[in-house]
Amino acid sequence: MLDVTSASEVGLPESPPVTRGKSHRGARRTAKRSRSERLRALGRQTLLAAVTFGVLALIWELLSNADPGFWPEIILSKPSEITPAFFEAITTRFVWENYWVTFQATILGFVLGAAAGFILGLMIALIPVFSEAFYPVVILFQSTPRVALAPVFIAWFGFGMSSKVALAATICFFPVLVNTITGLSHIDENAMLLMRSLKASRWQIFTHLRWFAALPTIFAGLKAALTFALIGVIVGELKATNEGAGFLIERGSFQLRMDDVFAYLGILALFGLLLYGIANAVERRVVFWQAGDAEHD
Repeated sequence: MLDVTSASEVGLPESPPVTRGKSHRGARRTAKRSRSERLRALGRQTLLAAVTFGVLALIWELLSNADPGFWPEIILSKPSEITPAFFEAITTRFVWENYWVTFQATILGFVLGAAAGFILGLMIALIPVFSEAFYPVVILFQSTPRVALAPVFIAWFGFGMSSKVALAATICFFPVLVNTITGLSHIDENAMLLMRSLKASRWQIFTHLRWFAALPTIFAGLKAALTFALIGVIVGELKATNEGAGFLIERGSFQLRMDDVFAYLGILALFGLLLYGIANAVERRVVFWQAGDAEHD
C-alpha cells in the first residue's frame, strides 16, 4: 500500500484551501466585467456610427439645397423630407402588414435554403462519392447569378409567396453549402493526428473535432445567407407581386414619391440589421469559445 504523507509532516508548506464561494464570486466578477466591456464597445460603435450617419445626412442635405446637375432633387429627396416620411411609415398599419409578408417569406426561404445547403454540404464533405458527383455541379451553379432565376420562378410558381420563397431559398442555399464543406474539410492536422492516435472512430472524430471546428465557418455562411434571403425576397417582390416591402418600393418609385421610397429602404436596412443581430447573438451562444477568444484578444 502507498503511504500517503501530508505536506506538513515532510516540512512542505500546505496549499491554502480553495473556497468555493470565492471562486464563484470571482467568476461572477469576470462575467460582469466582460459584459460591461461589451456594452462599452457597443456604445462606442453606436456613437461612431450615429456621427458618421449624421455627417453623411448633412452633406446630402447641403447637396440637395445646392441642387447641382449631378444630384437631382426629384430623385434624391432631402433627409429633411425623408425623416417625416420614415416616421409616418413606421406608424402606418398598412406598411407593417406588407413588411410582415416580407419577413415571413425571408424566414421561410432562409430555413429551407439553409437546411438544404447544410445537409448537402455535410454529405459532400463526409462522403467521397457525393463529393465527386455533386461538387462540380455546385461550382457550376455557384457561378450563375441567382437573381436571374427570378423570371423562371415566377413563371414556375406564379405570383405570390411561393416564388419569393423559392428565390430566397436558392440565393441563401450556396453560402451555407460552401461554408459547410469548407468548415468540415479544413481541420487542424495535429488535432486529427491526435484523434487517430487515440484510435477514435470516424463518428467520434466528427462529433468531437470536425463539428466544433466547422461551427464558426458554418455560422459565417448562415449570417450571410440570412441577408441574402432578404435580398432574394425583395427582388421577387420587385419583379411581380402586390404585397410586401418590394411592392411598396416599386409603387412609390413609379409615383415618384422618393421620400417614401427612401423611408421604406431605411426600414429595410433596420430590418436586415435586426436579422443580422439575432444571428450574431445565436452564434455567440452556440460558438461560445470563439466569442471568449475574441474578448481575450
